[in-house]
Amino acid sequence: MRTNPTNQSRWQRVLSLAATVAASAVMAFALTACGSDDGGTPVATVAAPGAPTALTATAGENLVNLSWSPPAASATAGLPTSYVIYVSETATTSTALVDPANLLATVPVVAGQTVYTFTNSGLAGTVTYYYVVTAKNADGETPSTVASAKPTGSPNPVVAGNNFSAALIFADNIGVTNLPLDPAKSWTLDPLAIDFNTGLRPLITETITTLPFLTVPSKVDPLYFEQKTVNTWQGEWAKGAATPQNVTAKWGDNLSSGSLSATGKIRLEMVLTTTVPTAMTTYTMKSLYGGKKNEMFGTNGVVIPSTTAFVFATNAHLQIHKLDASGNKILPAVDDQFLFDTNVPDGLNKLAAEIPVSGNFTYGYVWDPSATGSTAGNYRITFLLDASSQGGTGSPANNTFIKTATNGVRVSDTEAYINIVVQ
Repeated sequence: MRTNPTNQSRWQRVLSLAATVAASAVMAFALTACGSDDGGTPVATVAAPGAPTALTATAGENLVNLSWSPPAASATAGLPTSYVIYVSETATTSTALVDPANLLATVPVVAGQTVYTFTNSGLAGTVTYYYVVTAKNADGETPSTVASAKPTGSPNPVVAGNNFSAALIFADNIGVTNLPLDPAKSWTLDPLAIDFNTGLRPLITETITTLPFLTVPSKVDPLYFEQKTVNTWQGEWAKGAATPQNVTAKWGDNLSSGSLSATGKIRLEMVLTTTVPTAMTTYTMKSLYGGKKNEMFGTNGVVIPSTTAFVFATNAHLQIHKLDASGNKILPAVDDQFLFDTNVPDGLNKLAAEIPVSGNFTYGYVWDPSATGSTAGNYRITFLLDASSQGGTGSPANNTFIKTATNGVRVSDTEAYINIVVQ
């Protein structure tokens, strides 16, 4: 039998070729896996920026002025695309301060700018505030050192107040400050003809020349003008006592989707809205920065006609009951309070008519369960429209009727409730 002799050099060439092909395949996979937009071309990564420099915090009357500069030049660090400001009332490290709960504002990078500034206003004069500014890009954010300051001024700073930007019907011809509206006045953009009894801005102490009064643009977005500042605007309002106000009731979304704790504070909100036959003037609003107590909205002054209006009825009434295992209300109520109740001081556990920073209208109540001796369990929050305004001006007959409820349960034209679980 004939056999073929082994050709050693031939097999070495075959193995060498196989190794080359395998290595090429591995390299191609590595380039693809490193990130590409077309399956083969690698995409360059962006390095995180360096830390902002020269951060200072200077206290003023109920405010803190911040100043910082861009990161030092570096051959290895990337360029920031924005600066993010965090604030806390607790002394801590710069890394710990970088927490979504402490977010105050995001400031865009401006090419060539060497010094950035930001004013945090409406602060208590008895508190020390701690700040960190991060330089941020697509690859991450790098914090500065911590800067702190303690403002001078009142422990409860007086701020200009929020500007109403939506449309509002005063169902009883009585303003949110419990004063009758002037029969001779109606909504107007003429500051000299404003009815200050509405309780909306501008206030009687504010001197302005025109509405909307937009003079100081936001440093976050120069096209917008921030709430709670000298900037002032007022959405359209109308008197509604001449006709019944049929409304939709809606509880605050946090009551059905949030985690409610007996050891914390629970925000209760109710809004009443109606459809109006003729569109009313409202203003474009935008969340500019922050969250929760630090959130800041603003307007660009652009008018949006709207056929949906909020409704304010002076005979609003709130009840909180704990429920037993069968879902029945346990008496007495945890709280039973009507609007303008003079026996309840302003602050926690006080039902109020509010213009929040978003520029809308709401009935608001901040419930501190510990202050009312409440523990974990099931509760029923009830919103009522009484036949008379117990704490309001006079005793107008009820003129507001709940026809639908978008969440919770509608009981009647004058009652809606929502059940919540407090842990």
